[in-house]
Amino acid sequence: MIDTHAHILPGMDDGANNAAQSVEFIQTADAQGVKTIFATPHACDGVFNCKKTDILQKCSQLQTQLRDQGISTQVLPGAEIRINHDIVTDFDKGSLLTMNDGNKFLLVELPIIFISKAISMMFRQLRERGVTPIIAHAERNPMILNNPGLVADFVYNGAAIQVTASSLTGEFGKQAMKAAQTMVSLDQVFCIGSDIHPGRKYRMAHAANRLIKLVGRTRAGQILFENPSVMLEGADENSNRIYMEKVY
Repeated sequence: MIDTHAHILPGMDDGANNAAQSVEFIQTADAQGVKTIFATPHACDGVFNCKKTDILQKCSQLQTQLRDQGISTQVLPGAEIRINHDIVTDFDKGSLLTMNDGNKFLLVELPIIFISKAISMMFRQLRERGVTPIIAHAERNPMILNNPGLVADFVYNGAAIQVTASSLTGEFGKQAMKAAQTMVSLDQVFCIGSDIHPGRKYRMAHAANRLIKLVGRTRAGQILFENPSVMLEGADENSNRIYMEKVY
């Protein structure tokens, strides 16, 4: 499995407090069958603004530590970027860290309140640049919960949908669980992530079992591995376009 959303870099945001906790999270992930984890600290959210260069450096240091300890899990760089009116401009400047620094997938977090037409326009502008925005924990956003039709609109305008493993297992409440399961059943979900923080349980294996029950092993495998594997090397623009059209 590939975990596409994890706050495991030590001391960068509200995620892992230190290197020991980072390793603990990663060992738990490995025990559940996760072999690749995207480290995605918060950026541009008004509280944390982790910089691209700092994330890349921390990720490299953590990967070296894992290798020295004989841990084979692959940790790749990314960021959870809160959407703001400068996001397209910041991408053009090269200041935003895409998934695996590949310039093809950007993990974004929706604000609590937003204008959907403005968000869709930003998604279209990113897609024009060959970038697929991935909406983090879409099932937990209040506006989407109140208007589930927004998911289809965002997908139509070029976004991909990520849901949280713990939402599928009910740990973020019944409303988030129902929303996540509905998105899965409607074939709207591209990938899942643990969104692991201190105080939360790592639920990727439990979410995998839930996915299998909802949509079967083949589709679950696509969500857990095949879809996010496109982010590992940063597919070229043409293969990215074809793949996303195939999925959606």
